[in-house]
Amino acid sequence: MNNRPLLAIALFALTASSLFAKPLTEDERRTRLQTLRSIDAESIDPTPLERAYLDAYSMVVSDNECGMYFGGAGARQVLSELVVRLRDQTIPDARIGVRMSGTFTNLREPESGFYYRLFEKADLNSLGAFYRSKTFPSQPHVPHMGSFSPNTREARVLILLHELAHLIKGPQGTWLIPDDGANAQVSRLNTLTIETKCGQQIRALWKKHYEFSH
Repeated sequence: MNNRPLLAIALFALTASSLFAKPLTEDERRTRLQTLRSIDAESIDPTPLERAYLDAYSMVVSDNECGMYFGGAGARQVLSELVVRLRDQTIPDARIGVRMSGTFTNLREPESGFYYRLFEKADLNSLGAFYRSKTFPSQPHVPHMGSFSPNTREARVLILLHELAHLIKGPQGTWLIPDDGANAQVSRLNTLTIETKCGQQIRALWKKHYEFSH
């Protein structure tokens, strides 16, 4: 008996249910991130965004230059809220990793005095360096993220850390990096700033990935 048609139907049903599944609410996404932080994330195969979140989370809470740059433990809440708001969006310009737009709300942690802001919208470019790289000559060019190749674990965490720095107010009363939405050169300089502060921890991800996969 040939079971291939039945298998094809089953695969189609599974794919269709995944494509049309109801998106998680923001509260459900918060719960999901909390769960990921409390278990072995590899056991449930995290998405690229979830993996980048976990990588960035470990860096901002660390007792090193990267963690101190982002203000320590106070950055955890901001990072989580950023990822909760991120939605995949098709943006034709591959130079854009994330686009935050709309009105923003200024917030302050009452206990720590930690100042930050959150934008109304946060779009993660499905055609940018977070998800894509140029594999074939016919495909459009996707630029590196700092010194890291696009569509890599390193590029993804650098993208998140770049956006996080836009949201946090530093000791001098200004955002850690200036707004750069309309200026590609400023954006590159901002990325360089983040890589200078956190590059050592980002490069260590390759070693972690190699050790886990072997």
